[in-house]
Amino acid sequence: MRLLKQVLCCTRAAAAVETAIFAPFFLIFTFGIADLGSAMYTRMAANAATQAGAIYAIVHCSASTAAACLSGIEQAMNDATADSSFCTGTVCSASIAACADGSPKCISVSAAYPYTPMLSSALYSWAMDQTAQYTATVRVQ
Repeated sequence: MRLLKQVLCCTRAAAAVETAIFAPFFLIFTFGIADLGSAMYTRMAANAATQAGAIYAIVHCSASTAAACLSGIEQAMNDATADSSFCTGTVCSASIAACADGSPKCISVSAAYPYTPMLSSALYSWAMDQTAQYTATVRVQ
């Protein structure tokens, strides 16, 4: 009887058992929240870059040449994200063309930034390779 009482009252390993049970859940939730935050930041950065490129086009591209305008838009997009390599490859694009409503000059600015989560999609369903895509079109007089 005394041995059974000692076994039932022993709590030396309780912390280890509780840690083994709850640590995996805690880590999955922690990485899930970090992934969600990173995805939101990626979307906000791509949106900010697109808006900055459109604002640059409105302010600076009415009298400048097309090449200077497009180069300036790309630089404004890099500055908006505080990342000098944001507009590498096919992430950023800008084009000058006639507007859909017949106006002579519209500038379309786009950002398509890829995002890959830290954890695999097997752990939580929303985690998959995503691309944050934003486009702004402005009419320049």
